[in-house]
Amino acid sequence: MKQLDLIAVASRLQTKVMGRPLVYAPRLTSTQDLAARLATRGWPEGAAVLAEEQTAGRGRQGRSWWAPPGGALLLSLLLRPTLPPSQAQQLVIAAGLAAAEAIEDVCAVPVELKWPNDLYVRGRKVGGILVESRLSPDGRALDHAIVGIGINVTVDFANQPALQAIATSLHVEAGHPVEREGLLQTLLERWEAHYGAALAGKPCHVEWASRLLWLGEQVLVVTPEGSLVGTAVGVSKEGALLIRRPNGEVEIIWAGEVFPAERENP
Repeated sequence: MKQLDLIAVASRLQTKVMGRPLVYAPRLTSTQDLAARLATRGWPEGAAVLAEEQTAGRGRQGRSWWAPPGGALLLSLLLRPTLPPSQAQQLVIAAGLAAAEAIEDVCAVPVELKWPNDLYVRGRKVGGILVESRLSPDGRALDHAIVGIGINVTVDFANQPALQAIATSLHVEAGHPVEREGLLQTLLERWEAHYGAALAGKPCHVEWASRLLWLGEQVLVVTPEGSLVGTAVGVSKEGALLIRRPNGEVEIIWAGEVFPAERENP
């Protein structure tokens, strides 16, 4: 396993805040867990926690995140955003667009986004985003947020039949080895730009929405309250999915999973 060369990354990094500092551990339960502990200890915005392996990596809705040691880019960013809690979804939007642009810059493969937070290349998942936040004591502001990003770089799914049909890695899609250091550097630089724009009231909603899978198509949406079928007609500026039901009503979906309508038993 070739470990990340963070000295090389730090020497080339063109950010002012993001990735300063870079915190590295070969093995963690989760980069999210360590970043959250650093947040409560007063660490500054921009600290990036990276690991080669996670023993309890997680995705949205309590799902696990599997990747062999050194096979993925696994990082969590500590943020202290000056955004109201109602705008927290802007972090997911900015992170998704930053990750998609970084992959395209480094690997020259097209990246699409599956609402709300998955990265797809040629119909298969290559990465995901998880945002976990804590409110201030009065509940009126965000105390901090942790943005976790996982990207499959050299993961081999040959011995993972349950994942092989739905997941992929950058080295497979690019057709050549991919340097994680270059991907990390580009991701941090893109993230700083999009995050700064969101804080300045200039979110990247339009660019993010242009990459979403299945807009304008019939989809199945599985929410905590149940499932529904309709046409994905767009997304709101806050990042909610807009679904037109057969009766013409448009529902606003804030949380859930979206699939092509013909898919059964998601």
